[in-house]
Amino acid sequence: MAERIVAPPGGKDYGVLSLMVQYYAETNIAFFIPKEAFKPPPKVDSAVVHLRILAEPRISVPDEKLFFRVIRTAFSQRRKTLSNSLKPLSENIKDILLIAGIDPRRRPETLSMEEFAGIAEALIHSKISPQSSQRPQRKT
Repeated sequence: MAERIVAPPGGKDYGVLSLMVQYYAETNIAFFIPKEAFKPPPKVDSAVVHLRILAEPRISVPDEKLFFRVIRTAFSQRRKTLSNSLKPLSENIKDILLIAGIDPRRRPETLSMEEFAGIAEALIHSKISPQSSQRPQRKT
């Protein structure tokens, strides 16, 4: 769990938990505690994670709810490409990813927090409601 909290992009430990905690806090593993220190000993070593809560979230996003929805949706099908895992957000997701400057063939674990924010922002600017039937909204 500790390694998942502090994981950087690119590894198997990186995911929703990493992004959500790191959005609000500086994270690092302070030290490890060997399993032999406990009675009865567990099957794994333990770690103490130091979290320093940030005064402001790590990055600025226009819609925090959508930002976290993009992250959860991307990792819900972790081994799929972004264009496939993010299809529930928009039928035009490939175009939206390209607008955000992200290759639609990438996998979620390779994206930085800033790139996820870029996807959320591109969804907002695409005039496509991520909660509707994915049709462009009409201007009246």
